Amino acid sequence: MDKVLQKNVCQSYHLPVVPFFWFTQAEWKENQSSVLTNLSRKFTSSAFPLFVKPANQGSSDGITKVKNQKELVAGIKLAFTRDTKVLIELGVNHVREIECAILGPNHAPEASVLGEIIPGNEFYDYSAKYLDNNSVDTIPAQLPPDLAEQIRAIACLAFQVLDCYALARVDFLFNAQTNEFYLNELNTMPGFTPISMYPKLWKASGLSFPDLLDQLISLAYSRHQEKSSLSFSR
Repeated sequence: MDKVLQKNVCQSYHLPVVPFFWFTQAEWKENQSSVLTNLSRKFTSSAFPLFVKPANQGSSDGITKVKNQKELVAGIKLAFTRDTKVLIELGVNHVREIECAILGPNHAPEASVLGEIIPGNEFYDYSAKYLDNNSVDTIPAQLPPDLAEQIRAIACLAFQVLDCYALARVDFLFNAQTNEFYLNELNTMPGFTPISMYPKLWKASGLSFPDLLDQLISLAYSRHQEKSSLSFSR
């Protein structure tokens, strides 16, 4: 759930992530102007919009898209009501939101077909996900086959370097004008409702919901056997 640690690990493996900056609540309380100065060195005044996120939250809770300095400070204050660490990311122009489902053990993950979320709001915020019922998805996402394969390969690699197991939904930001894509984040316990992308992506890939559950149960059993064979000092 720690988006900052995730970004640092992915960046160390040269996975494509958007420019980001982070700081703690203690740093903010001690010297707000210093934090904002360091932030301005990372992002120029023309860098807006930015996204302000609590480091440990799901469902886009506490996230704001900010377009100026006043909104930035308000977004930071909101994020600090959800966590003691805040992540700020550069917005992607001409953005499309692409998602990939991963299934399998860490050493041999498999990637689903890609899907695209078209948010009904300005971005895929909490309301767009759960309240407004105005977002739609496209499965499979309409992308050139070679580009889709690149994204699927990066999704599998991110799953491995972050030491994930069994399942994850990997979210990407795609610039439709430049064809550049960025790893946004991994959701290590994605939703499983009838409208959730994870089971829908696997269904589109040829794996039914019951078969998906069978595979996940089998993976959990294998993981339990693996862990049970270990010895620990007492």
